[in-house]
Amino acid sequence: MKRNHFELASQLVAEIEVFGDLEIATFGIPTSWLTGMRRHGIPFTPTQWADPHDARKKMRLIRASQQLFDLGHLHRLTRSRNDRTSHILPAHEFLIETVQKLGAEVHRPSFYNGLRKTDWGRGMIADIQSRLNEKRIDTANTNERNR
Repeated sequence: MKRNHFELASQLVAEIEVFGDLEIATFGIPTSWLTGMRRHGIPFTPTQWADPHDARKKMRLIRASQQLFDLGHLHRLTRSRNDRTSHILPAHEFLIETVQKLGAEVHRPSFYNGLRKTDWGRGMIADIQSRLNEKRIDTANTNERNR
């Protein structure tokens, strides 16, 4: 995974983790971020993911997202009146690769809870969990053999 792709992927996983940690019931009125995250995908907010004063980083993330769309790692949802990306849906293979690469930086219970709260991610959880657990077992076995 290229550095810019990984940087964007890390932001997407972080958004899922944050969503998993939020107590949605505490929000009296659903916000557009909560509703969008639950129903449509991860809101596409490259300005938030980059330093607001760093236009180059924002453009790097936008270009990385376009490359990932072209590779099929991300799917984009657009606004009805124009072609602007409003939400991103990561492919489950892409999420698996990202979580593996992030390792202990990902709080997996929050990550899984974030997916569980979404209409679009709920069906991915079982496959992602089993694949990530397989990789942990394979890594542990390899480490054991190398001793």
